[in-house]
Order: sequence, then structure tokens, then C-alpha cells
Amino acid sequence: MAKVHISNLFHTFQRTLSIMVAGEAIEARTFKKDRGIVVLKQDAEYFVFKQFGFDSQILMLNSTSLLKQLKKSIVKEFPRSNMAWITHFEEVTSIESLTADHHPQQRLF
Repeated sequence: MAKVHISNLFHTFQRTLSIMVAGEAIEARTFKKDRGIVVLKQDAEYFVFKQFGFDSQILMLNSTSLLKQLKKSIVKEFPRSNMAWITHFEEVTSIESLTADHHPQQRLF
């Protein structure tokens, strides 16, 4: 887990999504870890996006739509946050079983 300032959160997602391979996921949570966003790279083109907290939704998006949705969701899920916790996961098959079955990668940042 790494802490990232909220002003750098979108750029962190943008940079990480460009180098992710299929089966990797990145998760951002609030300081209290009760709200957040998870993105799983499904294949070469599509990502699975999960938002939980104020709104709960799971979407299948391409990279362009994902970046637009990320901007909206960061504003919605992190309204007064200064810092976010970032976790990177490898060998993920399903976004629903992410936190139960997978151990995070050591440290990205």
C-alpha cells in the first residue's frame, strides 16, 4: 500500500493503466478505507471498473471511457480527502474476489 495525494490520483491511475497487463488490478481507497475505486485489466482493450462507497457500480469500459469515468468517480468518492491508499494486485481473475483471495504487490511507489 502506498499513500498518494488526491491531486496526483488521476495521474497515478493514468500512468499505471498504460503499463498494466491483463490480470492486474489497481485499487484506490479513502483514508478510512470505506470508499474507493478498483480497476481490473480484463484483456488488451477492456477494463472492469468498480466503484464502491457513495455509489456502487461495476462497468466494463475501454481505456478512453475509463479515464472519463475515473475523473467523475474520484470527485464523487473522494470529496474531502487529501490522501488515498493505492494497492496493486497481480493475477486477478474476478473483481469481486479481489480482496479476499489476492495479496497485494509489495510497493509500487
